[in-house]
Amino acid sequence: MMNKRLTAQGFAILLFLLTITATGPTTEWVVSQWIKPGVIQTACENAIPGLFGGTLLQSAAIKSPDVLPIYGSSELSHGGSFNPTKLFSGKPTGWVPFLVGHAGTEDLIQALYAGAQNLKGKKIALSLSAQWFSIGGIGQKEFAANFSALDAYKMLLSPSLTTQTKGDLAQRLLQFDQVQKSYPVLAGLLKNYGHSDLRSRLIEITYWPMGRVELAALEIQDAVKTIEAIQHLPGGEIANNEIGKLTKTLVSWSLLEQTTITDGKATESNNPFGINNKIYSEQYKDKPNLKNSQVKFNLFPSKEYEDLNLLMRVLKDEGADPIFIIQPLNGFWCDYTGLPKAQRQKYYETIREMSDQYGYVLDDFSGHEYDRYFMGDSSHPGEKGWLEIDEALDKSVHQ
Repeated sequence: MMNKRLTAQGFAILLFLLTITATGPTTEWVVSQWIKPGVIQTACENAIPGLFGGTLLQSAAIKSPDVLPIYGSSELSHGGSFNPTKLFSGKPTGWVPFLVGHAGTEDLIQALYAGAQNLKGKKIALSLSAQWFSIGGIGQKEFAANFSALDAYKMLLSPSLTTQTKGDLAQRLLQFDQVQKSYPVLAGLLKNYGHSDLRSRLIEITYWPMGRVELAALEIQDAVKTIEAIQHLPGGEIANNEIGKLTKTLVSWSLLEQTTITDGKATESNNPFGINNKIYSEQYKDKPNLKNSQVKFNLFPSKEYEDLNLLMRVLKDEGADPIFIIQPLNGFWCDYTGLPKAQRQKYYETIREMSDQYGYVLDDFSGHEYDRYFMGDSSHPGEKGWLEIDEALDKSVHQ
């Protein structure tokens, strides 16, 4: 009788383990049934809030050879009609961008996004912002708003990442309250991951069954959100993209640049800082206390450089083909607020050195600090800025 009972319990445990480990492939298959021709391109051309921390739609986009994932932060919502989702809508040069990120999506979050995917041989662009590089790096609030436990679990299970890379990411994640307080099981795994002592390994093993249950729940949630997002995509656009009806050609880059200059003259005329008129009037005009407010602001030291190094290591482990983008700071505004030129130049040079160390392609726009109409406000590229980034990305895609 005892043997039969143990056999039944063992079978139940085996069935349970098979069920939770099969959730990922099952949800991937279910979502794939919703991804008809035209869906990925339409998803690339439409912002989908709430899916940045998901993996299924991003994974489907990454598998598409005509899609370039672009990881970034708040600059991804700027640029007007020259934002890459708008300019490349309809695949005028044969590809579309898939934007991943919004405000606060800094290097550590991007490392998780990348670590949760299979990027082997995939060309991917990553936009860097100087304002991330404060002393402490990403703050608790920004981290909590962008952290994905699903990505963290997927990172730990990734067969591409080395144990050292995973362990260093794990220790970094443990520095944030969102992980410690909201995901205690995940935190237990992270605390004991990668340690060679027997006690840590045994503790990690005891946490994994609970972690697998939480991961399965997150995978189901991701599938539901992804299907809901697909259902809300414009049906007409999907149909047009399916048959290639929206395919268009771009006029020359030089003519497009003239358009951005004309627009810039009209929309950046009420201030000497190269800031959009409306933004300047609403956010800067009546704040004289901003003058010389950044005289003591330092871009060094910063935890963000360590996070950027982690991101670069993840991409190297994955075998990705990354293009890093250095956005410039607005030189006119920096001179007004007093942000030292030496700090800015040291930041640019450090990014160059890090990219060179890993052998990564770098689209460096740091020389555009004083380029009229390149920036749209104090820290984000405007129409002209995004157009130049678009052109550089287009050249990289076709190389």
